[in-house]
Amino acid sequence: MPRRGPLMSYYACRSCKAIFALTPDKEKKCPVCGSRDISNDWSGLVIILDLNSSIAKILGVSKPGRYALKVR
Repeated sequence: MPRRGPLMSYYACRSCKAIFALTPDKEKKCPVCGSRDISNDWSGLVIILDLNSSIAKILGVSKPGRYALKVR
């Protein structure tokens, strides 16, 4: 069985709700908005590809990507 790299955790930004992976050696900072207010306690996932979609407008998304519906 092949070995996998370092364990990755997925975090969500409390400001913009972007979901991103962090390895232990990475700085805990949102790659979308730069906020340091992040959490690993989030639920719901939406992937935005088209910024002109109604869902993107409702969520206030400015960049395509993965976003959480709720961040605690």
